[in-house]
Amino acid sequence: MNDMNKTFLIIISIFSNICCSGQEFEKVIISEQDTSNLYVNDNDSTELYYLKLVPKLKPIGVVMVLPSGGETVQDLLKQIEIPHLAYDNNILTIIPSINWGTETREVEIEVLDKIIKEVVKAHNIPEENFVLGGLSNGGMISLTYAEISKKEKGSTFMIPKGVFGLDIPLDKAHMYQYCIREINRNFSEVGVNEARWIMNNYNQTYGGSPKEFPERYIEASIYSNGAEKGGNAQYLKDIPIRMYTDLDVEWLINQRRRDLYDWNGTDIVAMINDLKLMGNQDANVIITMGKGVRLDGRRHPHSWSIMDNQDCMNWIINLFENKK
Repeated sequence: MNDMNKTFLIIISIFSNICCSGQEFEKVIISEQDTSNLYVNDNDSTELYYLKLVPKLKPIGVVMVLPSGGETVQDLLKQIEIPHLAYDNNILTIIPSINWGTETREVEIEVLDKIIKEVVKAHNIPEENFVLGGLSNGGMISLTYAEISKKEKGSTFMIPKGVFGLDIPLDKAHMYQYCIREINRNFSEVGVNEARWIMNNYNQTYGGSPKEFPERYIEASIYSNGAEKGGNAQYLKDIPIRMYTDLDVEWLINQRRRDLYDWNGTDIVAMINDLKLMGNQDANVIITMGKGVRLDGRRHPHSWSIMDNQDCMNWIINLFENKK
């Protein structure tokens, strides 16, 4: 390496340290043993933890962002700007190391409650000033927490101020039918393997297909299209919801031989519409087109890049500043 390159790297290093000064995450251990296997792809580690980014001034609220299925906390942080936007607006950020989980979500909710209690106590934040969100699995956990907080009042530590989600699978009966189509198409090895895993898991958990046990699938789904009041979605009618999904028809057809019946956005749009019919004036969906790109540069609509971070942060700030 020549002197000019060395000098350049030193300058970049100094600049990076200046930009990141005062914005360092604190790691907080929840448990030394991850007995429910909530965090995967963490090598030999068995601990469960969360990262906390505390602004300089007293926080006005908290945004909790959960990784997608199998995604590490470190990879998540490479793809979102929300923590630093939150820091600049006196909002505390929490990133739990939960990227997997259970079908009932009971353990996940228990862990989130533990984190929320600790944060409320440590920073004297009103318990109603929490916004939860995530991509895919992380969004599913966030929406489930919100629904349970309303459906079983008092069973959770708080009711979220709002929830945001990216490309979240909502209706498990529809997911089961998608799996059948994916296996029959037999086009994408990754897709087929995932579909078989999901179907086996659902069959074991719910006793069979949604045709055999429709009520079990409605009870287990965040949203059930065609069910009265959208099934569990009815418990979101008073909670602000912001959803993001990417309509990339070229990718669906050319990369997976899928169509709009296989697109998560179909149920997302339907749920938002049902919530508006129920009177939720802050239920919205933002649809991008071809914006999905994975961390490794691959085009994929199921990605963090479909969300406009500033748009999401503006929505969060408005929730915290709304005095109603």
